[in-house]
Amino acid sequence: MNMKRIILLVLTYLLLFCLTACQLESTAMREPSTITTADGAASGKGDTFSLRITWAEYSGRGEAIQRIINNYNNEYNHSITMLGGDEDLQAIQALLDGNAPIVYVLPYRYVQLFGMRGDLMDLTQAFELEQAAYYPQIWALGGIDGVTYGIPWIGHAMCLLYNTSLLQKAGVDATSINSLDALVDAMAQIQSSTDARGFGLVGAASNDISWMVNQFIYGFGGALVSDDGETVAINSEQSRAALDFYKNVLSAYAQPTWQTDTGAEVMNLFRKQEIAFEIQGIWGVTDIQKNGSPFEVGILSLADIGLCAEVGPMMLAIPAHMDEALQHQALALIRYLISPDAQSQILLGEYSPEHDAYYPFRTPIRLDGSGGNAFFGMPEYVRFIEGFQNPSIDVPTPAWQIIKDTYYESGLHQVMLGELSIDDFLRQIETVGNEILRNNQ
Repeated sequence: MNMKRIILLVLTYLLLFCLTACQLESTAMREPSTITTADGAASGKGDTFSLRITWAEYSGRGEAIQRIINNYNNEYNHSITMLGGDEDLQAIQALLDGNAPIVYVLPYRYVQLFGMRGDLMDLTQAFELEQAAYYPQIWALGGIDGVTYGIPWIGHAMCLLYNTSLLQKAGVDATSINSLDALVDAMAQIQSSTDARGFGLVGAASNDISWMVNQFIYGFGGALVSDDGETVAINSEQSRAALDFYKNVLSAYAQPTWQTDTGAEVMNLFRKQEIAFEIQGIWGVTDIQKNGSPFEVGILSLADIGLCAEVGPMMLAIPAHMDEALQHQALALIRYLISPDAQSQILLGEYSPEHDAYYPFRTPIRLDGSGGNAFFGMPEYVRFIEGFQNPSIDVPTPAWQIIKDTYYESGLHQVMLGELSIDDFLRQIETVGNEILRNNQ
């Protein structure tokens, strides 16, 4: 992506915000220029705090976020620092227990967990007006029992990516792929006309198999837990049909090593043009661009084929016991980070010195970031926003993380290997899952 396209990208996003601002006007959304005064935060470089991200500070995305923090500090005369980090649950808990002066970037599932434990500040009233700028399904992921603990910042929604060259060689019209049956037909045509396999499938006991399979379960009308999150709901005909399709239909068009492959192996096969389709986030596109663009990547919304996209919203959260003066400054920082100006800076992406170019690594989540076919100045990328509207939630309640880590991922792997039947797996998860949910209410 050259600099001219980057500038177009930013200008387009800002234009989109202006065009959609009328729709949000009735909610009296705060403007970036009133951030500090709206929260009572006086400018100046007194006591300060840090923003802890979940990437290394020296990484491309760490440097991209650091530029945004630098802009904030310069504009409002603050001295906020940025800390690199990861998603180590125990490390984050230790920082919270030590009352470290930190604003956290956390995955939604951690926001729910720490919020339930009373470790995070209640942001419900402070951001009541901003709620209208998000899909309700995404906003709800930042809270528990109607209390908001995390504000959506950036994220991803999975899409169906395809190799346009392979489809053209096989005579497949991508616009005709509007159902799972149509996808199967397309894969069969590709395998009969090229040397490539149809689909990159994940079967290894890993985090990837969980979210991959869940997209089919939700898409087939199933659910992991009940609406109130108190009972396991996966043992259903819908889930059974989804698992049968994944294991017994898709596998016929998958790479030979699918039963032990994670998403990393799938990306590598897609890059080498050994598979025609894969389900990935926006990085699945930029990975091909970074490797010389041997082919153009096509993008289809998972909703187009009847599936729900796995989403990974990263939330901004404040410790419950942060000093009151710092809380005001922390609120001001969050308002800036979710503002259209800062969101447009995220769209610039991370810089690759190797390619002297910028690549998006996540997308904004706000509704006013989806402006139709002009999104990003790159029409195809609108697909990565559409998935937020009807998402697949990998961890629908905090206790599901225990079920996932202890039984779900390994059980799915056994199903894919043929070591455990689909029916036995569903019964097992229902039994042990309900016990875990009862013990963790």
